[in-house]
Amino acid sequence: MKLKILILQVLFIALFLQTSAQEDSITISGVVTDYDGNLMDSCLIELFNANFRTAYETYTDKKGEYKLLAEKGTYLALGALKMSEYPIAGSTLPKDEQRLEFWAWNVIAQKDLKIDIKYHRLEVYGVNVFRIQGATPGYTIYCRPMSLSRGFSNPELKLDEIDLCPEPNELKVNVKINGSPVNVNMKQKVEEFANGILFGFLIHVDLPKEKTEKPYDIFHIEMVDLKTGDKGEAMYFMAK
Repeated sequence: MKLKILILQVLFIALFLQTSAQEDSITISGVVTDYDGNLMDSCLIELFNANFRTAYETYTDKKGEYKLLAEKGTYLALGALKMSEYPIAGSTLPKDEQRLEFWAWNVIAQKDLKIDIKYHRLEVYGVNVFRIQGATPGYTIYCRPMSLSRGFSNPELKLDEIDLCPEPNELKVNVKINGSPVNVNMKQKVEEFANGILFGFLIHVDLPKEKTEKPYDIFHIEMVDLKTGDKGEAMYFMAK
């Protein structure tokens, strides 16, 4: 009799722990493609903690699909890249077939998320979004667009020795907030200090016209280097 009670207690505890774990977990899923709609298999998907260490990772399957089970929380970023195409990882592919990374920043993962990813040869890195108090209503976006074709423009220099950032008149920018386009009012190239001088952009956009019930807004930033044709996008989750 005591053995049966002990077994029931163990089963109850196991069931409780399993239920609790499920309640504390969410799923991030989606499809990864290039800008021609080709499905990207074997693409590494990483979810990063605040210290930029990998918390969870997975790979896309033959259909370009991925699914990542993670603990609820807010994460520094979600990144995607295919290592065989990545120049910094020593890609041996022809230079016109190499690619950079996709990033989603400040990922607020309190519920299941669907993040479909497109990536190409322009990486939109280090995105931050904020409002300047007392200024024209709107959001200011900081990011660092980096064009791989520009990096390969001078074979005598390394990637980190070349300005990968386009000039304002050579950079097309589209921004959506919660899926709806907003007007881009200004884009300005600025210097950033990172153990040396790098270049990024300050971009001012209108406030979204429609509000959502979600506790955050999702910014979708798309960029095209008009000189090289390199494309890229990034996302940013902003808590309300």
